Amino acid sequence: MIEHREYYADGRFRPASGTARLPLASPTDGRSLGVVVACSAADVDLAIASAQRALPAWSASSLDERRQALQRLRLELEARAPGIIQSLAIEIGCPVWLGRLMQLPMPLKGLELATAGLDRIQWRETIGNGVVERVPAGVVAAITPWNFPLHQMVAKIAAAIGAGCTLVLKPSEVAPGAARQLFDALDACGLPPGVVNLVWGGPDVGEQLVSHPHVRHISFTGSTTVGRRIMATAAEGLKPVTLELGGKSAAVVLDDADLDTAIPAVVRMSMANSGQACVSQSRLIVPARLAPQVVERFAAALEAWPLGDPLVEATRLGPVATAAQHRRVIEMIERAGVEGAELLLGGAQPPAGLEHGCYVRPTLFGKVRPEMEIARHEVFGPVVALLAYDTEGEAAELANATTYGLSGAVWSADAHRATAFARGLNTGQVVINGAAQNLATPFGGWGDSGFGRENGRFGIEDLLRYRALHGAV
Repeated sequence: MIEHREYYADGRFRPASGTARLPLASPTDGRSLGVVVACSAADVDLAIASAQRALPAWSASSLDERRQALQRLRLELEARAPGIIQSLAIEIGCPVWLGRLMQLPMPLKGLELATAGLDRIQWRETIGNGVVERVPAGVVAAITPWNFPLHQMVAKIAAAIGAGCTLVLKPSEVAPGAARQLFDALDACGLPPGVVNLVWGGPDVGEQLVSHPHVRHISFTGSTTVGRRIMATAAEGLKPVTLELGGKSAAVVLDDADLDTAIPAVVRMSMANSGQACVSQSRLIVPARLAPQVVERFAAALEAWPLGDPLVEATRLGPVATAAQHRRVIEMIERAGVEGAELLLGGAQPPAGLEHGCYVRPTLFGKVRPEMEIARHEVFGPVVALLAYDTEGEAAELANATTYGLSGAVWSADAHRATAFARGLNTGQVVINGAAQNLATPFGGWGDSGFGRENGRFGIEDLLRYRALHGAV
């Protein structure tokens, strides 16, 4: 049993004094892992006050000081890799192979790109008799989820450090191990006390952070429903927000695409982390005449994705992270059948031998209509909706038939054709023919997927404000 009893403020770990105990349960077998002790209102106030005190000096820090802090953090984090990977497997069911391939490399690369981004920002320019400066927003409140916890925490912390802001982070209590190890790394970096702070708690702590008068920017990654509430609260204090919310990304296969390349890639992008990714390609849009071939290749590709214990090297799919998420996914699978979708692979029944954990079989639905829940709402599980089209124009309509706009993909033998199609998609990013992830580009959504951008210099710029000095020298 592990008890996470400490928060971090003013440069040191402190005992949390809240009365709430947030339980930790293993997604693999349901056993209790321990508890997280929530912060009291006084603890949260102390963390915010710590960030407020540190702001004047850190906002005046040099780019070299910020650069060195980011570089030290990268080294400290890399040294903790084995423990982080193991804690993610135990707490959220992320297979160890995926921890090594994505969960750790992404934040390390993010730190590298934020460091490089410092020199790509135009911090000052002269326009006529005016000097235009980009200055830190102030104290940032950051709230992060459990699916890619380290990457999402580091993205916000790196941006704040780079921008000269100070920050109070409330991570998900579902994955406290990664947060603790991150703050162990931050503590070893020698940052000035108060630049980064950590608090624990539920919605009440989040509300206190968002509404606090000393917090001047809110950065949230999570569900669209919660994002709307945060934005409404922030509006009372006229605070800008960065919202990275849900997604219902479409992978569009054009009629000349190489199915042997495209379909295994779509399987990877829809199944990795058990489908618990905001960019998960959960809608597969294909030519009607090719649908039988697509289903055949989808089933074949899934053979390389065995379910099992996330601590076992051969496992490619672990459980979903929590019992609540498991219930939600299973209920959505069941409702899809009631609405008339055709179950082609998987389903709601538990996998043989894995009945006691939060496991969901990889699931593919056919005969999906765009008005169905399975086509409109984020599942956040290993579930894909197959939609068929007859014309390319219809494919574009199906891809855009969602209120979300975070990510998408298009496949074609002709890169020019694929690129032209991608430009017609209403989404913040499009992956063309399985292109490699580029963490130096701005990441964020349109519509119900939110606004504001993270990654590299774009995440730093999101936390800067303009100041014009007329007649300055």
